[in-house]
Amino acid sequence: MAIPMQGSWTVSVKSKSADFPQRFIIAGADTGNGTYVGAVATPPVAVTGAHWRIQIQNNPGSGFIDSADQIKFPTVSGGQYRFDIESNDAGGDQDFNDLILTCSTPVTQTDFLVYGSATSYSGRCFFPCWPKWFVIDSNLALVNALKYEPIRKAIELIYPDRVVPRRPPIPEPDPPPFIPMLIPLGGAQLIPDKRTQLLRLPGAELSRGSNVKELREAEQTLSLRTVALKTSAARATLEIDRVNIASIVDKFVVFCRTEKLAGFPIGFEEYDRTSAELSGGPYTGTGFRENLGQAVTDRNGNYIFRFTRSITDFIGETNVDVAPGEDEVVQSMPDLIAKLLDATAPGGVAFESAPYWNVPVFKRIDLCFRKPARTGCQGGRNIQALGAIRLGIAATVFDPEGRITCTDTSLPDVPQARCAAWYSRVRMFGCFIGNQVPVRFYTIRHRHMTSSGFSDWEFYQEGMFLQKIGFLLPQQIGPFDRLLEVVNGQPKVQAKSYDNIEQDLTWAASDWFLKAVISTGGGSPPYAPSPGTVQFQLQGYDATGNFVVGATDTVTMYIDNTGVDLDLPSVEMGTQAGGDCALFDLSGEPNPAKLTVRFKAVQKEGFLGSYALSVRKGNSTPSFPIVPTTGPLGEASGKLSDSYTHGSAVNCGELFGTTLVDEPLADATDHVTAYIIPTTGNWLAPDQPFCTFQVNVHGTMRRTNGYNSAEDGFGPVQYLLGIQQ
Repeated sequence: MAIPMQGSWTVSVKSKSADFPQRFIIAGADTGNGTYVGAVATPPVAVTGAHWRIQIQNNPGSGFIDSADQIKFPTVSGGQYRFDIESNDAGGDQDFNDLILTCSTPVTQTDFLVYGSATSYSGRCFFPCWPKWFVIDSNLALVNALKYEPIRKAIELIYPDRVVPRRPPIPEPDPPPFIPMLIPLGGAQLIPDKRTQLLRLPGAELSRGSNVKELREAEQTLSLRTVALKTSAARATLEIDRVNIASIVDKFVVFCRTEKLAGFPIGFEEYDRTSAELSGGPYTGTGFRENLGQAVTDRNGNYIFRFTRSITDFIGETNVDVAPGEDEVVQSMPDLIAKLLDATAPGGVAFESAPYWNVPVFKRIDLCFRKPARTGCQGGRNIQALGAIRLGIAATVFDPEGRITCTDTSLPDVPQARCAAWYSRVRMFGCFIGNQVPVRFYTIRHRHMTSSGFSDWEFYQEGMFLQKIGFLLPQQIGPFDRLLEVVNGQPKVQAKSYDNIEQDLTWAASDWFLKAVISTGGGSPPYAPSPGTVQFQLQGYDATGNFVVGATDTVTMYIDNTGVDLDLPSVEMGTQAGGDCALFDLSGEPNPAKLTVRFKAVQKEGFLGSYALSVRKGNSTPSFPIVPTTGPLGEASGKLSDSYTHGSAVNCGELFGTTLVDEPLADATDHVTAYIIPTTGNWLAPDQPFCTFQVNVHGTMRRTNGYNSAEDGFGPVQYLLGIQQ
């Protein structure tokens, strides 16, 4: 794998312990680009450039190929930062000493070097990596956190604008990265104090009026020490139950699984705290951010990243992110945000970290992210997985039309789907490694079911841009027009194809097996003109475009990007009609008074998971118990709720909701009328003159993109009313 580098370094050969010829290639730099012999006698190479890359190769006799490599953490000696790049060639040993390069650069007070290990976590647990903080790093974690009263109260106190209902919101098709939320467990401060670096510039006091030449000359001779910034704002105190919050987190640690993040691109940003944050407020993530560049983790999940802050930056920032009362010769220590990059995710980011506060010039930072949406090659069929749902195992079953049932519990985050539809963006992972003939290119074709059978095959042609080592922006792997033998034994034709980057060390290893991100609601022509069955076929080709036997695989998917149709048009009490400002009077009504509710909850393709009519009373009774009764003239009431019952994964059942299929009392518009009363008593207690009520209808839909819970919530649709004695 190529190693991305930043800034000026000197690259030298430390040792060679291999029979095969060795070399290293420097590319993307301003100076120093070239191919160099991997021998101790090779002179050191001075390299400059904002972003560049270095690749070690070996020649086992058939030409030079990329070597496997790993980095060692940097050290400081003799005024230099130094770290080694170790490599392993195609020989039989695995000692990573075949060619070792040493990279060195002078220590300065304006160059920052951060390094460490990156890990991911998965399972039914909260963020496990910062013991002094409770970190909420995803919408799923937020929904789960709100289930526990001590955590909910803390969130309501610190982040009142981010409290969501207990029922998950309707998912966005392309949600932006979640901004983490921080709850302190080790003290009363919402975020740490700002720390600073005190720069002593010899010969003169520099100011914003100093010219660029003076500033650059000063960088060579400045000295530095760090101090704590005493802000003029009082520290925030918090009345939260830290002990109970910590005990809740501890209970879930046993369900957490961690693993190294090997071959993943990591982006870094400097974060400038907002005025509110500098004054003691919570972290919001809304401050100004500067993109600093990116690193890539090696085979062990380790990374090194360098960035520079010039004295111009130092002085220019003193009015930006340092609290009141600070002398302007004091420079704030940067706060860094790390981002797990994913070229196929909205905005190119899978997850982002909370800030790592007050970073000094040389610092180890071990990164921790929720497990990203990636699946490796595990043998078996060519299409390995759709999202986190593995194919070709007994726990994954498709019905003939492509509805998915998954009972795989070998990993904690696999969706437990029950005859569910596919929707949104679905990642297709594939693997051609087991084929006898190497696969250089691949195509994906699709066709959908019509009333007379399947349509003709069409080429999938969504753009695919993945992370190439040493490039700041994702690079295209397709589609490209090529002459390919699409049908075995037939002449080659023009086809929309993609480069197969499996085990190509110039690409991030995290992307090797990602073949497509299928936007199930799109396609040219559309994959599913209406909800229904679609087939996708993956096919591999060799370097000359010939059909590779054994490199074909097809998956059948039932695609449905519709939702649950909810409606609650009217509520009445006896002869009293509702309306925009419904107010019902209990006087003259039976005890208990009957509410007549007309509502709808329908999923036209039968993927309803459940629906329910419910009532909330006032602000303190979120679930006011109700039961059905008969109407004023003895009419039967429609069902207040229903839920899907799973039977066979091969012969899937369906739940449509308030249609005549499932609800005999439904009308022609799929509405049903329910008559409801309180389970006990009347709507108001004898001593209550008035209260507000909220009638709700909500539902869930059985659908998955390979990563969600496989059942999404919709609603509630609400009807507001008041009741008085």
